[in-house]
Formats: sequence, structure tokens, C-alpha cells
Amino acid sequence: MKVLLLVRNFDLGGTEVHVRELANGLAEAGHRVFVMSRSGRQVEYLNAGVTFIQHRFTDFGLVAAVSKVRKLIRSEKIEIIHGHQRLPILISAIVKMLTGISSVATIHGRISLDSRPAFMRRWIDRIIVVAPNRLSVLREKDVIREKCCVIYNGLALEGRGPSREKIQGLNLLYASRVDRRHGQALIIILKKVWPSLLHQFPEAKLHIAGDGNRLAELREVAKPFTESSEQSVVFHGFVPYLDSLFKETSLTLGVGRVAIESLASGVPVVSVNSAHWAPVVSQENYEGLKADNFVGRSFHEFEPEFLLAELLRVLGELDEVWSETQNLSEKVYQDFSLATMVDRTEQVYHEVAN
Repeated sequence: MKVLLLVRNFDLGGTEVHVRELANGLAEAGHRVFVMSRSGRQVEYLNAGVTFIQHRFTDFGLVAAVSKVRKLIRSEKIEIIHGHQRLPILISAIVKMLTGISSVATIHGRISLDSRPAFMRRWIDRIIVVAPNRLSVLREKDVIREKCCVIYNGLALEGRGPSREKIQGLNLLYASRVDRRHGQALIIILKKVWPSLLHQFPEAKLHIAGDGNRLAELREVAKPFTESSEQSVVFHGFVPYLDSLFKETSLTLGVGRVAIESLASGVPVVSVNSAHWAPVVSQENYEGLKADNFVGRSFHEFEPEFLLAELLRVLGELDEVWSETQNLSEKVYQDFSLATMVDRTEQVYHEVAN
């Protein structure tokens, strides 16, 4: 089957990694895969069997993008168009309306944002969400309910090491795109959480992996912790695969794919972003967090003092927390298998193409 994946950016973030892994998995399964996007650092991690086509998607360039996609569909005899993020999903809907091609959309954020304007819902054949809680915003009689299905993020985690012993020292990891939201969360953590945490655990280090438009501002805020003799904040920049960092991490602060990768690698997670946080992932709250892609919307709003209290508790009980995460890791690995994600996505393609 010939598949065209559309994504607005292909540089940083969970959506971009998802598309990279999906493209590689589909290619390995024998499909002819094309990815169209603005160029970025994910391109070099595509399998040789995936064709990358550079295009800068913008609202003002909508007509040109639709024309380019239509020409590609005709020339390569594409059978499935699969949009990720709002603008590529809109383009998929318009191309479906004009050509009749089978169309699929994956919603990585909120359905209300990524599937607007409303007419696009009529033309997309199937809508995939990465967490079941995303469906809770739909009214019971919403016509798109029957088009929706849940396919969890799939992760390539062959090198994970959940059976290793807890490392010495306290290394915390925050890995994400350093954008408006995550950058703001990190700035608040550095100003209102990290100094108090260091007072209790002076040997702790915070490792920050990621890049984005707030990185320079974040580095400025972090100067008291990076220019001292006892450097307690370490910047790693863009990291395409987090495996090596997880091997040295005691506790991860993250949501979405980062949280999933960390748990599957046996590293405890406190879900946190600029809007919400949740207690350390445990057997008790795992299913609830899994249902919302480990974002923690149904737990607590982001308040630094309460997050600090949880981090102090977890670090004080790290042996017990570590042991519970080791027990969870195999379940996480099975729940978020890349092979399962690819298989289920293939099923959706065959359903809409028939």
C-alpha cells in the first residue's frame, strides 16, 4: 500500500517522533511510505525506504499545498493520505473532498483544536486518537464518534533496561520541546522548585534535553545553577533518542512519549507540564494516566509548591518508587508496542481503503 504522511514540522516534539516511528514501521512492514513536511532533524532518522518530501505548510499557502499533494497522489498513485496536526489534517480533508482518496487523521492534542473547521470531520474517513480521554469531549450524539478509534503511541524500545539496578546519585531529567508551554514550566521549576529541592538534596542534578524558541531564555534563568562550581543543571540540547540519558536518570519529569519511554525503561515518572502535574506513576494511578497520555489533566493544576512536595516525597522514598516502576515497565512496554501501533494503523488503512 502507498501511504502519504503529512505533518507540519519534522524537528522536535512528540508528534514528530510519532510520525518518524510510524513511517519507519510501515516501511519495514512492506508499505511504500512518503512523508511530507517542513524539513527538520527527524529526517535523518527515517529509514532508507521512506521518501521525504519537503514542504512548508502555512495557512496562507493552503491552496499551493493542496495542489502539490494532489499532484503527488496522481504521480505516485498514493492510496492513503494520513494527516497529523491541524493544518495537515485540514489539507487531508480538502484533498479527500477533491479526489476521493482514503483519508485518516491522528489527533495528538485536543480534538476541538486539531479537527477544525468543522467541515473537515465530514471528509476524514477515520480519526485516530492517542488516548481514550480525548474522546470525553465529544457529545454522545456527535457524528464523528463512529469515526474515532484509539491507537496508543508506539515506541521502539528494544534497548530498554528495566531490570538494571537503581543508579547512584540523584539525576532528574526533563525532556521535551522547549517551547512556550514547556519552557514556561521549566522556568517556574528553576525559580520556585529547584532551589528548595537542592536544599534538601544538594547532590541532585537536573538534566534538560530539548531545543526550541525558549531555550535561550531558559539558559539565562538557569545561570545560577550552571555557572557555579557545583553545576546542578545540565543542558543536552536536541537528543533524538533518550536511551542513553535514561541509563543515568533517577526520575523523569515528563508527559506523553517521554513519560512512556521512561516508564518502559524502568525509570520513575512524575507527569508535569505548564498546566498540570500528577503524582509519581504507580500501579494505582497508571490506568488513569495512561488514558490521558500521561498528561495528568484529571489530577492537579500546576502549582510549584505542591509539585515540590511530591518531588521531595518521591526522592525520599526512591528505592520503593524505583522497585514499583520496575514492576510496571513490562506492562508499559506491551501497552505501547510499536509493532501493535503499526498493525492497528494498517488495519485502519485497509478498512478505509475498502
